[in-house]
Amino acid sequence: MKEKFHRHIGVYGICIVNEKILVIRKSLGPYTGQFDLPGGRLEGSESLEQGLKREFSEETGHSVKELYNIGVCDFSVLWTLPDDSTEFLHHIAILYEVIGAEKMGVSVVQFEGQDSDGYDWISIDKVTPLNSSPLVQQAAEWFRTKTLPVKRSLYDYRSSS
Repeated sequence: MKEKFHRHIGVYGICIVNEKILVIRKSLGPYTGQFDLPGGRLEGSESLEQGLKREFSEETGHSVKELYNIGVCDFSVLWTLPDDSTEFLHHIAILYEVIGAEKMGVSVVQFEGQDSDGYDWISIDKVTPLNSSPLVQQAAEWFRTKTLPVKRSLYDYRSSS
């Protein structure tokens, strides 16, 4: 089996209201079928703030009022691709707390490459490794402890066949 390596650096927002977290339903990549944090790659000369606000709007239809930098998380993710090769993803997530996300009255933008299939508000106590990406799991832990780990976390999404 051939292994591929990919590094992804993205900016993500943690928005929690009444112990519920705003998440997207992931439709592509290793977190397909799970809840994930709104966010992703920067485009062109975007700042972190501009990129997060754009991603939030595209993926959830919400605008962002205030952002506070939380820190950076480091994940290693292994998963099986459709061609039965294994991909090793080094996922670096720059995390921000989002305050005052407001629904803008527009639908989630669908375009080629869009990896969000809408959004939900889920209770923090309903976040599990089966239904949520490592980013959402980390967000729930950050909500409880107000800390982020220093070490990289490993997640294995390879099929057990």
